[in-house]
Amino acid sequence: MGKLFQPFIQLDSSLNRQYSGTGLGLALVQKIITLHGGTVLVSSEVGKGSCFTVRIPYRTSNNLLRTQVTTSLPSYPLLAKNAQVLIIEDSVAAADQITRYLREMGMQSTIYPQGEGAVEEVLRVQPTLIILDLQLPNLSGWDVLNQLKTNPKTKDIPTIIISVVDEHSKGLAQGAFEYLVKPITRAQLQVTIEKLQHPARSEEPSLIVLPEVFLETPLILLAEDNQANIDTMSGYLESRGYHLILANNGQQAIDLVRDQRPDLIVMDIQMPGMDGLEAIRRIRSDRQFVHIPIIALTALAMPGDRETCLAAGANEYLTKPVKLKQLVTTIQQLLKR
Repeated sequence: MGKLFQPFIQLDSSLNRQYSGTGLGLALVQKIITLHGGTVLVSSEVGKGSCFTVRIPYRTSNNLLRTQVTTSLPSYPLLAKNAQVLIIEDSVAAADQITRYLREMGMQSTIYPQGEGAVEEVLRVQPTLIILDLQLPNLSGWDVLNQLKTNPKTKDIPTIIISVVDEHSKGLAQGAFEYLVKPITRAQLQVTIEKLQHPARSEEPSLIVLPEVFLETPLILLAEDNQANIDTMSGYLESRGYHLILANNGQQAIDLVRDQRPDLIVMDIQMPGMDGLEAIRRIRSDRQFVHIPIIALTALAMPGDRETCLAAGANEYLTKPVKLKQLVTTIQQLLKR
């Protein structure tokens, strides 16, 4: 019970454990409750169960709590109070996330889930700001952006592109105010909106990193058992021009390396059955595969993990949640060696 609220402490913390989760749930609960000036207690009886009690002050006689919460969530200047934002996005989860961020910043939003008819919706809503996804049904976001910027009634409405496809320079060249790559954070959106209020702050030139051009499409083996991670990483990597093959455990990864001979391996360490560390060791034990670059991924982030992964034969080590741009940069660097 003394370890319940410590991050990354689990009953089964082995790399090939059979149960999902990173052990952060109760640690996050305690942190949130502490920010509210409250406490969380636990009592437990073998064979009957456990009881968690959360106590949060209803009133406080001083402003200490309010000061702590306010300073932990910095606010940025907004376009205007209750400014209207149109979100052109077909993903319900992504639209809900952006809506929540905007609501926290005091802005109102309307969601439009497709590309076709988007300009007509802009004319109807008359938003102060447009947030645009690129992968839309019926009509692509690029076509929508072109229509917006060639229509005299909509060309001056700032448009922020938020997409899993990283084509920053193309988006800005076609008239977008800013280009953000999913997944985004509240802070990223706040900073972008602040630039709208203070354009002078964004005049400094930014470094645009273009994808590495290869004569042949590299084949990447992604060894991962979490479907959400597979969807996110595979979609992003394929959009950058890589060809992917997938494995759900260590043994499948070994078999695919022997059959397909990939140019690079992205190996999750926590997998059922044979874990990623053992898979890396067995791949490296075969002399014909010693030069294949391997990127190790882990959600545990325990002290010594990096050294353990590199000692097993990995070339690089990244922690989850993986920053997709960092992953691509690492892949490019390893493929150039």
